[in-house]
Amino acid sequence: MQESAAEPVYLDAIASLDAECVIVRNFKELYQLHSARAYSGLLVDIVSSIKASTEDRAVIKELMEVYPSLRLRWDPESGEIRTLMTGAGVGQKISIAQFVDSYCTSFTPQALRLYQRREIHCSVLCSVYQQMPDSASERTVTVDLSVGGCFLYFSYSLDVGTTLWLRFVDFADNTPIKVEVVWCRDWGKSMKMPGAGVRFIQISEKQLQEIAYFVDGAGIEE
Repeated sequence: MQESAAEPVYLDAIASLDAECVIVRNFKELYQLHSARAYSGLLVDIVSSIKASTEDRAVIKELMEVYPSLRLRWDPESGEIRTLMTGAGVGQKISIAQFVDSYCTSFTPQALRLYQRREIHCSVLCSVYQQMPDSASERTVTVDLSVGGCFLYFSYSLDVGTTLWLRFVDFADNTPIKVEVVWCRDWGKSMKMPGAGVRFIQISEKQLQEIAYFVDGAGIEE
């Protein structure tokens, strides 16, 4: 967030909790200094997000898809911290303490995405078995792709931590790739593409080179 009179107010509210926070001025700084850390939630100062650069607003939007997120706005006249949580009922109020206790503590901490991500629709076969028998494989497609992982379309929910095997049929090397589900967007919960974000666990160097080629745009046919 940008430096403002609201900052110490937010910090005072967090100080009484069994929680640690990192103040982010811009995301370039965050990636450089704290890229190895894992996080359990996101507090977004509404005023700062409005004033943020286009690039940072895009990052905020993406992170809010992954982490439990609470928007904050301090009212200097009343001294109240007003909050808004995506998916909360109309008029429902939730304090920072309730947000941490109810959402952050039950969320498996995740590191920040560190890879360039591109909207690419690759045809993929998916299975829970490494051998990927036809009878136990399903067809899906990537919504976006990076050298670290991808987001896959599914109309049903998958548990975080689930291991899957993927075969990218468009790749020259379509050896099964081992992945882990790191987050899931349920069908019918928002007007957005349902599916699961996965990270690559076991992947060949040749496959990584192919992905980098596509992400850089060199392998995309317009």
